[in-house]
Amino acid sequence: MSTLAIDIGGTKIAIGLVENDVIVERRQFPTPLVQQADSFAQTILDHAADWLDAIKQIGVSTTGLVTEKGISSINPDTLAFPAPFPLAHALNQLTHLPVAMLNDAQAAAWYEYTKLPKSVRNMAFITVSTGVGGGIIIDGKLHSGITGLAGHVGHFSIDPNGPLCGCGQIGCVEAIASGTAIKRASDQRFNPPLSNVELFEHAKTNPDAEEIIHHSAKAIATLCCNLKATLDLDMVVLGGGVGLADAYLQRVQQQILERPKAFQVAVVAAQGDYDACLLGAAFQFNKED
Repeated sequence: MSTLAIDIGGTKIAIGLVENDVIVERRQFPTPLVQQADSFAQTILDHAADWLDAIKQIGVSTTGLVTEKGISSINPDTLAFPAPFPLAHALNQLTHLPVAMLNDAQAAAWYEYTKLPKSVRNMAFITVSTGVGGGIIIDGKLHSGITGLAGHVGHFSIDPNGPLCGCGQIGCVEAIASGTAIKRASDQRFNPPLSNVELFEHAKTNPDAEEIIHHSAKAIATLCCNLKATLDLDMVVLGGGVGLADAYLQRVQQQILERPKAFQVAVVAAQGDYDACLLGAAFQFNKED
């Protein structure tokens, strides 16, 4: 069955025509600054206009808190929607097709879980991108929580003296480790400013660039160990534009190896690569209740 998959991030939207859990075609465009759900939905559908006759359903993965009423922002600095933002309803009204919507990392977590060995029953997916998000699988089932908040691991506060997070807490992982946090730290040190892609390239020879990335990876390693201590995870899967950047995974793994044995957990790269959340958007139709 053909599915229109939509992955909404803080800076970009990826869409894909997915057939049998394979992305047949893919497109990407900047996240529009639209405050009305119907206008936002129409903008997305316009980018997929030539696919619409073929699709039978629409799957959405999005940053933020997802409920039956719509999307709400935990951190408005990452993506600010008027809450609740009824995007699924708007897409349904415009297309008259079934629409399923999940938090992006929760959707990716379920997709990634199905690709792991059957011996893995408890895992977390962590995406390090514009923000830091997560999805949790417990005893083989996606754990979203009553309000959908479960898995928002980027808002674990790990440093009481750390920066203020857009969610209102101090020292959240997202405020320390995200692509946004990396760029903020980089802009304070480098003039002219560097993109995050350039920063990773500079890190090969520049200690200041390496220190910024190391600080991010250390925060993600702390998060992984905290999740191990809390949920006794079998594995963590890492994704996102930063999480899959050059040698970032190895930095996280090395930091974890420096922790006590009881808190160490295996961390692997997402099999869906940079499109784990997009694949998860379509794959949620296969999600067990």
